Amino acid sequence: MRAPVMALLLFPASLAGCHGRVKPEECSEMLDRYVDMSIEADPATKNLPQAEAAAVREMKKAVKKAEPSYARAETQCRGEVSRHEYQCAMSAKNPDEWEACIE
Repeated sequence: MRAPVMALLLFPASLAGCHGRVKPEECSEMLDRYVDMSIEADPATKNLPQAEAAAVREMKKAVKKAEPSYARAETQCRGEVSRHEYQCAMSAKNPDEWEACIE
């Protein structure tokens, strides 16, 4: 009789781990991943030497992170993105897959 009671008590805690909201640092990590994938897909950096391409990527990343839309996305993430959406986005292979996880 005690085992079923313990299972019922632990069940909501296990759901919180799967469906709970993400932490602020995870939102930053998830958004940075999207920005990185978007920049990587940019054909303008494909033919550059490695060091130059890295510098261009860092510059573009800094510009994107300074945009008001990035701050809005970060705020929205903290209030709305579930653990499942986060895990999906972090395993996405391109920006389109990432976006499909969040919609």
